[in-house]
Amino acid sequence: MQRPEAPSLRARLRRLPEVHLDPQRKLYDAQRRAIEGLESSLAANRQRALIQMATGAGKTYTVVQASHRLLRNAGANRVLFLVDRFNLGDQAYQEYRDFQPADSKKPLHEEYPLKHLSGARSGLADSDKIVITTIQRLWCMLTNRTPPEPGSEEAKNYEGGGRAGLGKALPEVRYSPILPPDSFDFIVIDECHRSIYGAWRPVLEYFDAHVVGLTATPIGPTFAFFENNLVSQYTYEEAVADEVNVDYDVYRISTRITRDGSKIPAVTETQSPDGTIEKINTVVAQVDRVTRKQHWHQQEDDDEYTAAELNARVESTSQIRTVIETFRDRLFTEIFPPEADPDTGAILHQRSVVPKTLIFAATNRHADTIVAEVKRAWDAGDRFCLKINSETANPSKAIKDFRNESEIRIAVTVDMIATGTDIPALECLVFMRDVRTWSYFEQMKGRGARIIKPEDLRRVTEDAVCKDRFVIVDTVGVTEHAMVDARPLVQDDLRELPSLERLLRACEEGAVLSVADVSTLAGRLSRLGQRLDEQQLVRIEGCTGGRKLTELVTDLVHAADPDRLARVRGADNVGDSASETGDGPAGTDQASPAADGAAEASADAVLEQALRPFIEREALREALLDAARSRLITIDHISRDGDVIAEGVTDVMRAERTVQDWRRFMADRQDKFAALRIAFEERRPLSVVQAQIDEILGLVSPPQQRWTGQELWKAYVDLGIARTRRRRNAGLPELLSVLRCELKLDDGRFRPYRDTVGLRLREWLARQETAGVTFTEEQRGWLGRVANVVATSAAVSADALDQHAVCRAEGGWSRFRTVFAGEVRTPGELIDELDRELGA
Repeated sequence: MQRPEAPSLRARLRRLPEVHLDPQRKLYDAQRRAIEGLESSLAANRQRALIQMATGAGKTYTVVQASHRLLRNAGANRVLFLVDRFNLGDQAYQEYRDFQPADSKKPLHEEYPLKHLSGARSGLADSDKIVITTIQRLWCMLTNRTPPEPGSEEAKNYEGGGRAGLGKALPEVRYSPILPPDSFDFIVIDECHRSIYGAWRPVLEYFDAHVVGLTATPIGPTFAFFENNLVSQYTYEEAVADEVNVDYDVYRISTRITRDGSKIPAVTETQSPDGTIEKINTVVAQVDRVTRKQHWHQQEDDDEYTAAELNARVESTSQIRTVIETFRDRLFTEIFPPEADPDTGAILHQRSVVPKTLIFAATNRHADTIVAEVKRAWDAGDRFCLKINSETANPSKAIKDFRNESEIRIAVTVDMIATGTDIPALECLVFMRDVRTWSYFEQMKGRGARIIKPEDLRRVTEDAVCKDRFVIVDTVGVTEHAMVDARPLVQDDLRELPSLERLLRACEEGAVLSVADVSTLAGRLSRLGQRLDEQQLVRIEGCTGGRKLTELVTDLVHAADPDRLARVRGADNVGDSASETGDGPAGTDQASPAADGAAEASADAVLEQALRPFIEREALREALLDAARSRLITIDHISRDGDVIAEGVTDVMRAERTVQDWRRFMADRQDKFAALRIAFEERRPLSVVQAQIDEILGLVSPPQQRWTGQELWKAYVDLGIARTRRRRNAGLPELLSVLRCELKLDDGRFRPYRDTVGLRLREWLARQETAGVTFTEEQRGWLGRVANVVATSAAVSADALDQHAVCRAEGGWSRFRTVFAGEVRTPGELIDELDRELGA
């Protein structure tokens, strides 16, 4: 692109035209803001930019729009779109192919050639302008390797967190004439909250390109990688308010085993037909998680397991069956209840087709059992319920079939459909695995949030009317406990923690581990010891000459204790200093370099002594590794589940939790709320009050509850604290009412903000009357309109009188000036006074 006035890409980025974006297909405001924010960042020459948009809000389409503008208006040479799973690449490829620029007769891919690098022999042509691939395949191109074909057994190492045969090493990246550093002007990272910039960061940093991240759930390392340059933010709550996403309800299913665990007895009692009681030794199945090989094991002792061990160490057949049957039995009565006429009670619409449902399982073995129980519960064939996982033959086709075929009603997955995959017809998510990571849960939840046209929904679910919500069926308490942020595989300020195998192999090579590594080894062995059975512990003890694993761990803990090491160094320094400084100058307190060296050697000897069993005993290392690799899960077919509690989480229940958590948050931030109270009492300008509120809400970030003004207002309405029927679309005035109520500013009672403004106007008029100031009927009418503006926006100005519909209809600011002309205060002074007296 030849532009004398802007010869370089950087210059052209500062001169992007301000034109309407895609007038033929209306962009959401959030998409428009994202593109404008990105272009402002690029104009400022920021190398990295982060776009946060709620799942289902059109992140990919936003980038397709942005790509077109950068290619056409900025003369960009090539755009790279990085995904971490092949099926997400297919979706992105289709999004680019479907895009028709508003001012062109050609689709985008004909004007700017599009290439999806997926096959083993895929190559890049000079003419390719938009490239889609995974970072592992990009690395293969840089290193002249041949990646496997998609769908092959090896292919999973070339997507997600796959290592592509690297093992523990980081990818080495050297100059490649096939793909030089300037091959791309822009790199877009889809789902950038994951580890694509962790171990694979050297590949990204090889290229001299602007990097743009897309995610619905940024975490700490995401912000760090993108240099805290958040150019646009659009939350799930905002997307629901804008009807870009649908809201959700929660339905809980809880059983006795889910809550309390159970016990597999060593002896089982059976009653024969003649009434005699016979006691027999309990025999249970143990199944290898990976190979599915099963063998039978006789219980020697009672095996009591907790709820936390369910589906981790023990799988209960009865628990899975009870949950699935409860889900089936309540599906059309409570989860998707019939629609009734509110006046007559007559049933208007009753659903009978199972909504498209996605079940999240804990493991592949767990998923297999769930699929079997679903088919048994519905007496259905193989196509009714599918398991879709990385081990599924052609998983991309399976996802497509689930999306489009009406025959398939339920899919079970561990994590493959948890993020990124677009299945708009999903109306139900069943959590049969717990999730403690906020970002992962939000991604999983987002599978159900996507909107769909009613006619498209009925194409796969014939008796559905429309999708105005989805339901989370929570069978494990995932919606009830606090979430935490995901810990990245590699943090900027922390090295990657080595695995147990890596630490033991280092011992095998005779290496003396660092203090940090010794501490890590102690921690890993301690956790391992807590889940080993007696047979495994006896084997380990036999490899140590009779020493218990707990004793070895204690030695490691003591050896890595910084206080103990400091005392060792201190004792050696004192001894060596005394001997070496006896003839030195009086008053010398410093130890010699030789003394320092001796102290360090002594500290190393402490570490070496603790590590000696792991260095010298091969049998011990192998016994520990074998124990760590234990893949057996016990199948509890003895326990009978029951005591089912199944209920929808009502608006009142959710509101109670929101208000309780909010009040606890206020108690923890007393200083901030005390300052806000003072600002209210002193009637400070709205800008000051707003800044303090924004600062407080800024402290509420994941993994905590993410409160917004709308959420708080809805909770106060649902609890009957706020006396109004309007639950949604709350703004600043409603939030001010909530805050004033909690700060006990209105006699401890809730007062609608409109009432507060009305009271202030009456008090102000009384003071004017006392001062001898009177108003005409028309002037009083205008004062009432001004109060109405304040009640809806918490402030008033001359411009607001022209923007507010009622005021504008009466002549706006121009008429206000005429009506109040010639008074003691000018119209401008009066409007400023009313803003101070009535607002905030």
